[in-house]
Amino acid sequence: MSFFLFPYQLSFEGRRLWTIIVMLLFIPSPMHSQPLDHFDSSLLSPVQKGEFLLARSLNDEALRLYQSLISEGKEGGYAFRGMVRAYESMDKLEEAKSWINGFLVDNPSSSPALYAAGYIYYLQKDMGKAKQIFNQALEFNANNALALNNLGAVLSHQKLYAQGAKQVRAAISINPKEPMFFYNLESIYKKMGNPGLIIADYNLSLERGFPNLSRGYGMAVGRSMRQTGFRLYSEGRLDDAILKFMEIETVYKNIKHQLGLVPVYFSLGLLHEERGDLQNAKKFFNLVLTFNPLHIQAKERVKNLQ
Repeated sequence: MSFFLFPYQLSFEGRRLWTIIVMLLFIPSPMHSQPLDHFDSSLLSPVQKGEFLLARSLNDEALRLYQSLISEGKEGGYAFRGMVRAYESMDKLEEAKSWINGFLVDNPSSSPALYAAGYIYYLQKDMGKAKQIFNQALEFNANNALALNNLGAVLSHQKLYAQGAKQVRAAISINPKEPMFFYNLESIYKKMGNPGLIIADYNLSLERGFPNLSRGYGMAVGRSMRQTGFRLYSEGRLDDAILKFMEIETVYKNIKHQLGLVPVYFSLGLLHEERGDLQNAKKFFNLVLTFNPLHIQAKERVKNLQ
């Protein structure tokens, strides 16, 4: 069934397709939705280039890039993390462990290398060893945000949620521009049975006027609300889903996340179209085109609503 049929004509499978497509629109991509053949990788930082290679399953190339960065003393913990992820993608974590242990022989006080060693044990589900090595990494550099974040994940795995959240919040205070930390904190709050804490953190950051914190928390809040919106839609609760996406709009406007407004408005257009409110549907599709005049799906929807 074509995606470009009116949503209220869709079968259950078609409704699932709607959800999948809109979820994909929300996923941030270093390619900015451009076809891979037309993407200019020179726009990326070295670590982002490695991530781009990993995303295309070019694991050997990514591994060489990260090891080169490490040998040049560049990119710190992120180069080590990328290297471990490349080894993991090739199912060679033991080889990664040997490489890092060899590095530590000559650099025993390297906090990034110790973080990477702990990360390997974390991936292998050896939480006790991972915890020990993350703490060693922090002894040499208390501001190793990646180690703090992973230590928080280990503590959460051990059901020490309050302690885990404290470590992740410490990582956020060091690097409030890292989205991964906020998402991990949100995950811990959910495991604690109190997912509303991330919203409280977001509101507090707004009140205190900390834009970097507000943006990080707002992105996590928007992600959580988005998941709720998709659930409401799958349950057939269109009006509630619309209200949830309107809440996301408010959050994204507060943190000035204009790129994120595009999938929000596209979702609202589809939801209004499905409930038969074609005037509001057209309004939201046109808002999409205001931010992104080349948005193919929005153009198609507006054309179908003429």
